[in-house]
Amino acid sequence: MTELLQKKAYLENEAVQAFTQQLASWMDGEPFGEHHFFIRDKILPENYDRNFHATTLTEAFDRFYWNGKYYPEHQQIQDKLRLRLQTALGSLHDSLVDTIDDILLWASGGKVIKLYTLNRDWARNHASDLAVKLQESLNIFRSDTPDCSKFDGELRMNAGFTKIYALAEPSLVAYDGRTGAAMGYLTRQFCEKQRTLLDPNLCFPWAPGASTMNRNPSTELLHFKQLANRSRFHAEWKIRASWVLNAASDLARSEWCKGMVGLRRVEAALFMIGYDIPLAKQASKPGRNLLSN
Repeated sequence: MTELLQKKAYLENEAVQAFTQQLASWMDGEPFGEHHFFIRDKILPENYDRNFHATTLTEAFDRFYWNGKYYPEHQQIQDKLRLRLQTALGSLHDSLVDTIDDILLWASGGKVIKLYTLNRDWARNHASDLAVKLQESLNIFRSDTPDCSKFDGELRMNAGFTKIYALAEPSLVAYDGRTGAAMGYLTRQFCEKQRTLLDPNLCFPWAPGASTMNRNPSTELLHFKQLANRSRFHAEWKIRASWVLNAASDLARSEWCKGMVGLRRVEAALFMIGYDIPLAKQASKPGRNLLSN
């Protein structure tokens, strides 16, 4: 999509409205389907069941465990990093660079991987105007009519920086390949339930992980694109996902998904769902267009 995003028009789109209502129902405990996979992580507690099973978002959230820590421990880390980031954005660039470095290291699971080193080097190379660039990015993300064209070169967006923006702005989801895979999977469940084809406004992109787990939610009839290191494309879908998840949270009745804390919980549930996406069943009949009633 090349036209500028508009929050009002996006959320009023018929397919987006229907999906938002379904998301709200899932947040309220309606089962989204049987989701099974085997967790291959090396670092897991002795009593943690590697046979993951969830039928609801709350079940997926309750199973959250990543990089040697359960959700409450990660929440404490996020809260500390968020406070540091808020302070650093208004202070000398040396403090901001150090804070960004620590956030990127946390987001990478403490692994000195290529994504971490490339982002770290970019932040250090732009130390003198890093605060300006981050604030400009946040202003775009906060806008109801965001122009993401500057993410084509000037501004930064990828699986590492999405966590920085989410810490700086509570209404933003940390949209990485795993979150995108989960959003695509839930869209797939929605389309199959409604017997509808995939609307372009719900084509949430995904990215493969470093392992052999399936992150591709596509089916024979429903095709989801990859993020493929396209910063503007990534930023636009981060915005769409944030809009629809916040709108669904507002519609939901359950307290667990409400407010800033609630979005982080839903984000954690998506993170777990996106670990491994079930392979699609073979389609037996073509879907119908949502608008052809």
